[in-house]
Amino acid sequence: MNPDSVADSMKNGVSDVMLQQILIYNQRHDPLTGLLTFPAFKDALTGMLADVRPDEEQAVVWIDLLNVRREFSLWGWDAAESLIRGVGLSLESGLARNTLIGRFGGRCFAFAVRAAKTDLAARKHIQDVVDTISRLGAHELDTTPLLSAGVAFYPSDASGAEELIRFASMAAGCARHTHGAMVLPFQHGMNNVLVRHHKLEVEIGKALAQDQFTMFYQPNVDLITGKVLGAEALMRWNHPEWGPVAPSEFIPVAERSNLIHGLFDFSLRSALKRARAWNRAGIAPGIIAVNVSPANLRRDDFPRRVRSLMEELPIAPMQLELEITESLLLDDEQLFAARMRQLKTIGVRLAIDDFGTRYTGFNLLKRLPLDAMKIDRCFIRGIHRSEDMRVLCRTIVAMARQMKLRTVAEGIEEMEELEVLQEIGCDDGQGYLFQRPLPMGDFEDFLRAWPKRSVSFGFEIAQAS
Repeated sequence: MNPDSVADSMKNGVSDVMLQQILIYNQRHDPLTGLLTFPAFKDALTGMLADVRPDEEQAVVWIDLLNVRREFSLWGWDAAESLIRGVGLSLESGLARNTLIGRFGGRCFAFAVRAAKTDLAARKHIQDVVDTISRLGAHELDTTPLLSAGVAFYPSDASGAEELIRFASMAAGCARHTHGAMVLPFQHGMNNVLVRHHKLEVEIGKALAQDQFTMFYQPNVDLITGKVLGAEALMRWNHPEWGPVAPSEFIPVAERSNLIHGLFDFSLRSALKRARAWNRAGIAPGIIAVNVSPANLRRDDFPRRVRSLMEELPIAPMQLELEITESLLLDDEQLFAARMRQLKTIGVRLAIDDFGTRYTGFNLLKRLPLDAMKIDRCFIRGIHRSEDMRVLCRTIVAMARQMKLRTVAEGIEEMEELEVLQEIGCDDGQGYLFQRPLPMGDFEDFLRAWPKRSVSFGFEIAQAS
């Protein structure tokens, strides 16, 4: 054989082997981080589980990065890739050498360590590793959580590798709703929760199409005169098979999808229609308040949507109040301050809801175009039995007065609470003491009966008027 042919054959043979090795490596490793792909991670974990002794446990930790898309939107693809690589390097440096680590899809990581559910030291080490990752890019991502994380254990939680990975992922999915970076341990009820959430998401879409939602109204009462100043419009859902579904259950599910925008449209449209009908009938309920979700405010077209609905169903702009939860202001101060200024150009009233739950600073509040401040019910409940709460609410009322904001106490249920709120100068109040939320017809009956009923609360002025 020609020596040159032999050399070419050997060269080609070596190249083929190297190419095959490269192909195998690329199939088993993520090209961006060098970590294992899902099939390789699962195969390696299967082998590890086979070696677990009866007195040992194996833990798998699943991490979801929640803001890769936002990182890309704000800073570009290089920044998003840098964040992903940083997470991979942080895992490799924070875990023992030869620890099984994988990256799956665009934003998911997992690692496997020998750890028992009852081993507090091992659990703390896992949390420390996740805490380190959660601080990556914090200066760019404001206060929005970077990740959610879950952990599952073999054999106490799962019987095999795929189930162990799936349960850790399920726990991370549930941790997403806790708004923190705590590593959430898997619990078998989580599967039922996720199935319920999926069913709810499907049923919310059907409910919007089939007009299953209704609006209830709860009065807002002037605590000095007793006059009904307005009402908060509250969404209610009576499912044809499940019966009543609480807003605390279906609204968070809707917020994780585009369904929340349909819910807001329904709420605002219904409230505007009702206000117009009451105005024509001479039943003056005053200001109608509608709640706004964080997801609604994040949409660029949200102010345009409000304006469009008000042009379609016109009422005096100052008769509509949009209630914005306090926590939104701290999630993204610049975005929400800009949204509020845009909404204010329409002429609507703006209220900060659940005030006190996140301790928004005075300097931030005075820069916002607010009209009212609603004091969270946790400060009102039992205020007559707590001097600390009395002092705190007095301070809130004084601060609001400096900013020329009306104060609304939420959740008033006892006469003694009402008396304290009147004594400290709170302007308005809502709560079961006056009236639970009512459907449209019953609320109209309430408005007619209120002047006489108000006497029992000491509101002679309302009765006289």
